[in-house]
Amino acid sequence: MDLAGAYQEIDRRLSRIDFPLLFRGFHRFPFALYDETRAYFDGAMIDKPAEFLGNTSVVFRGMHTAIWNLAEHTMDFDTLTAKVVHEMLHAYQSASGETRWADERAALVKYRYEAANVSARLEEADAMEKCLREHAPEAFSRLLALRRARADRFPYAYDYESRIEQIEGSAHFVELAALAQLDPEKAVLSWKRLFSELSDPARYFPVRAVTYLSGAAFIACLRRYTPLDTDAFTDTPFSVEAIAGAAPCALPEPGARVRECMDDWLEKTRARIEEALKKGKLVLDGDYRLFAFNVYDALWDGRYAVLSGFIGYIEGTAHPATDEELFSMMKILNGDFIAQLDAQMHFRRLWRQ
Repeated sequence: MDLAGAYQEIDRRLSRIDFPLLFRGFHRFPFALYDETRAYFDGAMIDKPAEFLGNTSVVFRGMHTAIWNLAEHTMDFDTLTAKVVHEMLHAYQSASGETRWADERAALVKYRYEAANVSARLEEADAMEKCLREHAPEAFSRLLALRRARADRFPYAYDYESRIEQIEGSAHFVELAALAQLDPEKAVLSWKRLFSELSDPARYFPVRAVTYLSGAAFIACLRRYTPLDTDAFTDTPFSVEAIAGAAPCALPEPGARVRECMDDWLEKTRARIEEALKKGKLVLDGDYRLFAFNVYDALWDGRYAVLSGFIGYIEGTAHPATDEELFSMMKILNGDFIAQLDAQMHFRRLWRQ
């Protein structure tokens, strides 16, 4: 895709969006589009900066900047513009001092998949869809009770998911609201797809992507049924604050379909590890620390980590004190890898999948 042409298409659509209506205090931020070698930023084509990894926001040339990788994406410009607005909200979160980020590096080795947690989340999805389809205060009460019970039984998982909902759920909600300003029909279809995915047990493995969707849906429910300020920058994720006074209910028994999806995903992951080790495409052998990876579908089995897309690592045991030091020391490898990783994020061997 032509970077300059795509930039102009998005720029024109951004001028039509009422940013404060999406999220209190929100405003437009700089953005850049890039591919494998180039980037288009502020009216000029430049070499792709090292810090342009994935679709997110970064501090570039002293400015919080939304970035989007066009190398593998072909979508209509209304949808693409809404996704850039999603990343701009991340820029706004960072610029506003947001503190409720999930510790993704810790979650790689601490998060555990539980069938009972997923089964409850599926029931929550049904409740949220009913809450938004009709006036259903009883469904909203059930939603809060299920979430309170999950938080009590799976405290680490709920806290991690609540932080994903805070950051990414907010951004996904804003993305859908921006799309509604550009093309209401596309937004309606996107909400239908959202609930279709939330009702599919297979979508909860891995956990991160589906949590964008549950966060957006929960925000919509909270805005309809409570006075909770989901736009406030506080110390507590809205998914934790919302259940503070709720009484827990009994969690549903895990269904066979949930267990089947979880077992299938874990088995496929183990097969990827075994295949990579069998091929023996050793890339690194030494002393390294993992600092950056695609958190979207990463998994650690207690010994090996499955890492897709790219990794960023540092040789030895250095501890960068600033982002500038980190980027100056960190080396990037693109591709899919298996790392022999310990709980302190050290790895000695890295294989290409």
